[in-house]
Amino acid sequence: MTQTKPCNMNITEILEKLDARKSAGFQLRKRNGFLTSTWLIYKRKGFYYYFDIAQRVEFVDAYKYTKVELIDLFDGHWFEIDLGVG
Repeated sequence: MTQTKPCNMNITEILEKLDARKSAGFQLRKRNGFLTSTWLIYKRKGFYYYFDIAQRVEFVDAYKYTKVELIDLFDGHWFEIDLGVG
């Protein structure tokens, strides 16, 4: 059985790492209680875009967030970076 890394980063830590990198985004694993899901987060033109892994990636207002909005939305959720994208 393969053991995965625990989700131990909060959204603020994820955004700080994204701001410091040259890659366009990250593939993330998000944990909320017992549930785990995979997501994509990108930074583009000063905004963040957040998508379910199965979604079509479109940089439109429906998926656009500020840093404060993402922190408010995902307070209490835990993440792990699976890989850089872009």
